[in-house]
Amino acid sequence: MKNISIEEFAEISHFTSEETAALQEILNDPQLRNKAEIIAEKCFIPGVYNPLPEFEENRELSQCWFAAAYLGCSASREHYRCYGFPESVWRETLTDLSVWLRNCKRNNGFIGLAYARPWTVQLYAGKVTRHGRLECNSEYFFHYGKLVDADNKVILDYNDPVINLHIPEDGPMSMKDCGTSIRRMAEFFAKYRSNFDYKGFICSSWLLDSQLADMLPESSNILKFQKLGFRFLLNEPADSVFRIFGTSNPEDIEKPTYLQRTASEFLKSGGEFRTEGFFIPRDDIEAAGYDLNVLIEHYQYIKYAKVISESKRLM
Repeated sequence: MKNISIEEFAEISHFTSEETAALQEILNDPQLRNKAEIIAEKCFIPGVYNPLPEFEENRELSQCWFAAAYLGCSASREHYRCYGFPESVWRETLTDLSVWLRNCKRNNGFIGLAYARPWTVQLYAGKVTRHGRLECNSEYFFHYGKLVDADNKVILDYNDPVINLHIPEDGPMSMKDCGTSIRRMAEFFAKYRSNFDYKGFICSSWLLDSQLADMLPESSNILKFQKLGFRFLLNEPADSVFRIFGTSNPEDIEKPTYLQRTASEFLKSGGEFRTEGFFIPRDDIEAAGYDLNVLIEHYQYIKYAKVISESKRLM
């Protein structure tokens, strides 16, 4: 399968000239290119998830993954065609590469894919797609257990189909942009995944940690986003420290942001971050016309839910 040009790949993925030059330099190195070809063939081209190659973790591996993303991009485009997804969705999804390249540069000082390798496999296989401000799984089933509200009414059962939201770190998340994104997802599923009768939208993230209310101003879009559905706590590790501080020691950041300052104080006091989630019933968001401000007003106050795990259900 003939690959697209580096220039087209860079344009689709929104690379800077520095990132494009870095890619070309990696591909011009025979040893790096050979390793990149192995990664692309094993992880991207077959269209199924294979075990990741067991190469030594270092700077070169991150660079090789960047090159592998290029070498496998035409195969990824073909996967999307086979699913019947429009090319516009494939192009928009590939912009996530630039997010992780800049994350690597910020934390490691070089351009490569250091932290999002399995994630990139999912993007390339069409398992996760981007629709404006947010991303989502193209198929996802609620696997935590049974979700019940304050009256113990089941609002989501184990293995129910849902649209799982993801929040790329490449810009502000206004309620208008997020609402437009969720509407686009609903339209995408109606047209290309019509047999997937989803119950609503879920999201689990460090951004949904209710403790952030003490670390962010009331006007924060993150805090508004937390109010969109039934909130529930998850027994999962939170990647908040990395998301907020990267690989830097909080004490060594010369010009910390407001969140970095308050989060640092939180950690010094012995605080521990959490992963939380929310669930928005499909009927609720459709009734709100995908206007998230209307949805927040509909709930009026935060609604809480709890997860009853499968193990507890079987006891």
